[in-house]
Amino acid sequence: MPHTFYLDKPGDVLATFEKLKSKLAATGGKLTGNEKEGFISADGVEGNYTVEADTIKITVTKKPLPLIPNALVEKQIRGIFQELIL
Repeated sequence: MPHTFYLDKPGDVLATFEKLKSKLAATGGKLTGNEKEGFISADGVEGNYTVEADTIKITVTKKPLPLIPNALVEKQIRGIFQELIL
C-alpha cells in the first residue's frame, strides 16, 4: 500500500535534486525526473515525487520488506533531504 508524505520545499529545488541524484548514484540508487516530478529509488525503496507550491509530495510505492514501518522509511527520506539542504 502506498505511503504519501510531504517535505518542505527547499529554496533551490534544482540544486537539491542534483545533489540527491549524485548521492543516490554513488550508492546504487536512482533519481529520474526534474524539478517538478520524477521517480526515486534507493535501498529497495521506490517512489514518486511531485514538487508543489510549498512542498515536495513523496509517495513510497515499494519497500524491500512489507513489514518495515512507513514511519521508518519516511524518517530516512526526511533525513537525506535535510542533509542535502544544509
